[in-house]
Amino acid sequence: MMKTFLGRLSLEKVSMEKAPRGLRVALVLTELRAGGMERVVVHLSRGLVGRGIPTLIVCLQEPGALAGEFGPEDGIRLEALHSTTGKDIWAVTRLTRMLQRFQASVINVHDYASAPYAVLAGRFALRKPVLFTAHGLLFEGFERLQRRYRFFSHFFSGITAVSEEVAERHREYLRWRGPMRLVRNGVPEVKQSGVLGEAVRKELGIAPSNWLFLAVGNARPEKALEELIDATALLGNGPEGGKIVTAVAGQLDGSPYCNMLLRRVEEKGVGKRFHFLGFRPDTAALYSAADAFVLCSRSEGLPMVILEAMMAGLPVIATRVGGVPDALGDRGLLVEPGKPEQLAHAMERMVLEDRLAHRLGRAGKAHASSQFGVGRMVEAYIACYRSLVEKRSVS
Repeated sequence: MMKTFLGRLSLEKVSMEKAPRGLRVALVLTELRAGGMERVVVHLSRGLVGRGIPTLIVCLQEPGALAGEFGPEDGIRLEALHSTTGKDIWAVTRLTRMLQRFQASVINVHDYASAPYAVLAGRFALRKPVLFTAHGLLFEGFERLQRRYRFFSHFFSGITAVSEEVAERHREYLRWRGPMRLVRNGVPEVKQSGVLGEAVRKELGIAPSNWLFLAVGNARPEKALEELIDATALLGNGPEGGKIVTAVAGQLDGSPYCNMLLRRVEEKGVGKRFHFLGFRPDTAALYSAADAFVLCSRSEGLPMVILEAMMAGLPVIATRVGGVPDALGDRGLLVEPGKPEQLAHAMERMVLEDRLAHRLGRAGKAHASSQFGVGRMVEAYIACYRSLVEKRSVS
């Protein structure tokens, strides 16, 4: 069993007086993959340690791509169970031992696949509260496992959800009648860099006169990237003869869906104006390179990429799904999902109406800074943890 230590809590840097007394948090998930839910865990863990709260991240499988973002200065302890088979009883045993050594006072599980392990180890073996965080709208593949997850949800001490729509979806899915709190996602400040932005545009061969739309997300059916390809194909040239270019940062694998996307790019004749970048760790540079941000999903919870783009000051076009309308409001352009013509029209407006783009970018940044800062999210989670720990100590 391999253990990875990504730094220890420095008492010289962080005063323990900031930490709720006795609070020690274990964050459990399948893997720190390149995704929005996983990025929430990264920001949350850093925020907890920054407030003097010892924090352990446990990945059921491997550490994942985002584990590389941590350094010794972060003070985050990360361990991986390396479990690759379902119903792995030995993984439950290893998880129990990890939580015992860490002396966790509360376990926060962030996906359904990890929930049975967290419940068996935390609630049954250690008698510690287990908080489940609902991130998305369960787009596909969850119905056949509904009975299993409903059973284990009986042993959750509470649930948090990232948006009202996500809360209602999971309440219905689990037939949950217990406490549920709304904890919206939060992101740190995203600083624009002209130098980094120019380097990305040069790398991609995008001229200064070209208008660059950026999308961020792994290529999965719920992301509806085919709609973005179609919308790009519907657009003509930008002002002063510049091209309108779209770039998607996110993993592209060999699945039938991804193969379809690649074929569609060729069929629509946009091979020179539509780029799949793959996984990119330099998201700040990508936001600096882009002129606007696009989200074309048909299903979302409260996507981190929307909040990051707003925090970076980019004007945003997004589909009216999940928690997006509440987060974006009139500070961006909202379109209906599955309507590439609407998406193309919104993109064209952003290119041609310079004042509109600048106004939306400024308004979005101001709103994200005031309502979706990472500090607000961390404090909300701490309040949940304290409530569950105090309730457990009384009982």
